[in-house]
Amino acid sequence: MRLLVFLAWLVLALGCQKDVLTLRVFEAGSVPVSEDVTSVWFLDSLRGFATAGAAWIRGHVLASEDGGRTWYLDTTVVNRLERVMFDSHGVGFVVGLHGLAMIRWPGDSTWYTFRTDYNWHRSAYFWSYRHAVLVSGDVFQGGILRKLGPEVWYIDTLHRFVNSLYDVWMTDSLTGCAVGLGWVLRTEDGGRSWQRQPPRGDLFCSVHFPSAQVGYVCGRGGTLLKTTDGGRTWQVLREGGSIGHSQSFRALWFTSDQHGFLVGDGGLFWHTTDGGRSWLPVHGLPRAANAAHVFAQGGRGWIAADAGRIYRFEY
Repeated sequence: MRLLVFLAWLVLALGCQKDVLTLRVFEAGSVPVSEDVTSVWFLDSLRGFATAGAAWIRGHVLASEDGGRTWYLDTTVVNRLERVMFDSHGVGFVVGLHGLAMIRWPGDSTWYTFRTDYNWHRSAYFWSYRHAVLVSGDVFQGGILRKLGPEVWYIDTLHRFVNSLYDVWMTDSLTGCAVGLGWVLRTEDGGRSWQRQPPRGDLFCSVHFPSAQVGYVCGRGGTLLKTTDGGRTWQVLREGGSIGHSQSFRALWFTSDQHGFLVGDGGLFWHTTDGGRSWLPVHGLPRAANAAHVFAQGGRGWIAADAGRIYRFEY
């Protein structure tokens, strides 16, 4: 009788367990710094860059030439760096604290500073070496949105917001979205003007569009949003802050309209294949790791996390 009860309990327990995706490859890279890694970007399967640093102390640009297995110190600056990206021509850009913005030309090993001020640049999107949108802000307040052009060292337009802004993504030279504390903004004129969209109630910290019409936003309080019309309207995929929805998200990245990854605090690493309707936890990220950024392409992905950690995976 006891055996039957135990077997019944075991079947019930196994049936209640959430499935976990095991990737073909998941491993930690060798990183030469101990400061938080804040973003990662790969030009191809081998060449990648990452940003890292500690606020008010130092910042780093890291580089890898073996797909993220090992990283070396590329550049060190006087303050924390937040985001790295490359445009379609292979021009690299880095932004961070103290309003620092740097550019790296293809074939050149040097990052050149083209802007500094007293703001904390959280993210940027450069659709060419002449035009960009930068978002800035303190932890919760003092949001600033800059449109740069017709050269990146000129400010075309500047907007100030009460709340901090955290991320921005442009789908082309005219259309894009920016997000922050309780804000989802949309532009149709290359960042010269912005319209606030209805979503509220979370610190929206990451936005990504895998295509011109389909985009996703996540919030630190566990909210997930989706648009299928280029950011004109947003559907709530997941309501943050409610019972069972208390996870803290940090960043998301989609390789197609349907396929994407989501990372956050406490080792959170999720995967979707149905456009965000359902998510499956991914095995590998330590519970002690607080992930700040994820980047994926061509069957490979990379996660930037705190305490000098970068993880690579294959899916």
